[in-house]
Amino acid sequence: MTYWGDIWNSIGDIKVKKGPYMWSFYKILLNGINLKGKKVLEIGCGTGTNSVLMAKAGADVTCVDMSRESLKLVKRSMDRAGVRCKRLCIDAFDLGFENEFDIVTSEGVVEHFLGVPRQKILDIHARAAKRGGRVVIIVPNLHSPGYRFGKWLAEKTGTWIYGNEYPYSMEELEKRLEASGLKVVKKSGGELLFGFGWLFAPLWLTNHKFIGKSLSADAKEPVVKLNYNNSLADRWGRVIGIVAKKR
Repeated sequence: MTYWGDIWNSIGDIKVKKGPYMWSFYKILLNGINLKGKKVLEIGCGTGTNSVLMAKAGADVTCVDMSRESLKLVKRSMDRAGVRCKRLCIDAFDLGFENEFDIVTSEGVVEHFLGVPRQKILDIHARAAKRGGRVVIIVPNLHSPGYRFGKWLAEKTGTWIYGNEYPYSMEELEKRLEASGLKVVKKSGGELLFGFGWLFAPLWLTNHKFIGKSLSADAKEPVVKLNYNNSLADRWGRVIGIVAKKR
């Protein structure tokens, strides 16, 4: 069983600067939406990097995670950035929000479930969003060769740290979001080149300091163009992202 608190403790503080690569992907997906004054909910916030940057952009952010260590890490990052957020230590399946947020988002959360919970977790995202609000989901890509093989190697060598993880195809995620009453308005792939770095996952997955630095490294525009929002990334990138609007 994965104890996420150990991971967040071992990563240490995340120093959020201009914005890491995943934030570049968020900006592509949000497509210029002005975050100022928007109510944002991040479910399973982890390091909280995305929430910090949304708060810096003027959003009223609520961070949810079942790990107290995660929320402590988020608070330190928020304090360092001079912004604030609401922090809730609760299981996502116990959330009672309904028609409350302009944007509901998660990255690396919904792929940890199968069966009934796999749809239910998406329904929880949809229920929390206002009518006309957006749900933004980023998940590992079922068709990413580097990620899939690297994950298999890490599991075989006992170096996999992220627990049960069942990646999505773009088609499955789109279908499930529509089943939640949402209309897909944008979809894109990302981390095309980075995905091949997962071939070496057994060498770096247990180096949590390295993971922390990679999560906070400032994005470089030429690298962003190669990794995100192109036809190859849509097909084989390590992650896929979908934005859906609540009807």
